[in-house]
Amino acid sequence: MDRSLVEALSLVVYLEDDQLLEAFRASRSLGRRAWMLQAAVLHEAQRRSIHGDRSLQAIARAFEISLNMAEKYARVWREFFDSGAQTESFNVEEFLFDEPSWYVVAATESPEPRRWLAYAQDRKAEDPRYSISVFRSEIQRAVGAAAAVIESELTNPAAFAERTVWDCPWVKPYCRRSGRPVPADECPCETDDDISTGAHG
Repeated sequence: MDRSLVEALSLVVYLEDDQLLEAFRASRSLGRRAWMLQAAVLHEAQRRSIHGDRSLQAIARAFEISLNMAEKYARVWREFFDSGAQTESFNVEEFLFDEPSWYVVAATESPEPRRWLAYAQDRKAEDPRYSISVFRSEIQRAVGAAAAVIESELTNPAAFAERTVWDCPWVKPYCRRSGRPVPADECPCETDDDISTGAHG
């Protein structure tokens, strides 16, 4: 990562309020990960805000950005980079993606952002064509499966003992009818009687 960006991130907590605005405006010159500085600045501004629940609305006006952007970037910083009291201690090199969309999707759409982002990094390393849209669809399927399990537990409490931990992104259902594991979403079987599923973690 650009050394100037790392240094800028470490200095955010020491900036005066007007300097936070200047840092946000100047961040575009820092390259592809400039959004990280913007997220850090927005998070710091929210931490200092006296507006309570309406802090992000006030911040969005002050920084001349949309409320949606302010919410997403502040949440991304809080989920992945904020270290609480140790404001100077964060590891931006822990995550490999330069594009903010990966972090936004993981932070706002998944039940466990850090685990899902790590999963996305693994998938991207295995297959460079792995996309944000596929990542989002996998999260949605996992969340849907978890909801179905919860609903079944309400009507059949005994099913809890047999539940599969679908909230782990590395665990996938497979069809083994052909003798080899086929991802469930690619399974050609048409009836439940034809399907034999397993799990791979």
